[in-house]
Amino acid sequence: MRRYDVAISVAVEDNEVAKMIVAELEKLHVKYYYYEVQEDISWGEDLIGLTMDAYGKHTRYVLLITSKIFVTKYWSDIEKQIALTRLQRGYILQLRLDDTSVDGISKHVVYKDWKNNPEEIAKLLHQKVRRKKRLVRDRWLRISTFFSVLLATVLIWGLLLGWEKNIVKKVLVVSANDTFYISSVEVTVAAYREYCMRERKAFPAQPVNSCDDGPIRNITWSEAKTYCEAIGGRLPEETEWEYAALAGKNTTYSGGTSAVTVAVYHKVKPAKIGSKKPNAWGIFDMTGNVAEWCDDWADSTNTTKVVKGGGYDSSINPVNELAVSYRRAERPDERLQDVGFRVVWDKKN
Repeated sequence: MRRYDVAISVAVEDNEVAKMIVAELEKLHVKYYYYEVQEDISWGEDLIGLTMDAYGKHTRYVLLITSKIFVTKYWSDIEKQIALTRLQRGYILQLRLDDTSVDGISKHVVYKDWKNNPEEIAKLLHQKVRRKKRLVRDRWLRISTFFSVLLATVLIWGLLLGWEKNIVKKVLVVSANDTFYISSVEVTVAAYREYCMRERKAFPAQPVNSCDDGPIRNITWSEAKTYCEAIGGRLPEETEWEYAALAGKNTTYSGGTSAVTVAVYHKVKPAKIGSKKPNAWGIFDMTGNVAEWCDDWADSTNTTKVVKGGGYDSSINPVNELAVSYRRAERPDERLQDVGFRVVWDKKN
């Protein structure tokens, strides 16, 4: 259930603008989240969880009061990234104090400029909230009890099945020369964001079509390596990656000979992790979705790193970029929209 009609994200230096808008929202009985006012709610709460709830599942809209100061602030960036990944397009509202561009906010999305007009801004927010609530109410009134129960049942089973599939598991891999564990899925946007919050690291901007259950992207090789080490693991070596991908089979792709069955490819964005058939060892997305960093250098000059698996934008003709044997070479400092990673752990005797 939504606790707030609107959550306000603003730099501390721009608080006076937020306070004027909040005063007008109170007159209109619009429920809002603004950290300076809700100190009684925040006190004693986990800051990371509170932020994820306030700017994600507990609000209808997020109001970003952006400025040249806003784009430099750590928590403003966290709040913006949570909103971008958890809210649908049209629910993030930008109020510009100046014309500073903001990563992740398209210049083609309609915005409002601040003109010392808190009453106008509050009324517009009130109208959007009322319109949304009316649409939601009308929609539910048109649904019969039978179809409501049926839909709820289908959704619950879908969530349960999806949750079971997307649980991160350590899959034991035993070869003649090595024994290790490998993650059953690629590292997700949600997992990487929580790591950044926990370690107080900057969260890299994600493409606008990303989602929490999708693979993290725009990650450098060093950032992927550091994440792995932070949870007691490491990046896979190329030979380990290929061995785990084939799962003891002699197939072109990880999980079979049909790319359509096992891979998300020739698309404009990746899918949620575990959307396709796993290989024989229960490992998902080693073919397609996003390509994956490996630990090895790809060349003798130590200039590029090995990338394996192909991604959502890969093709199979004229070169089969999805084949397990195919390798890419990318600079380790590059941020690539089709490259993510997964974790390997050494087996302790």
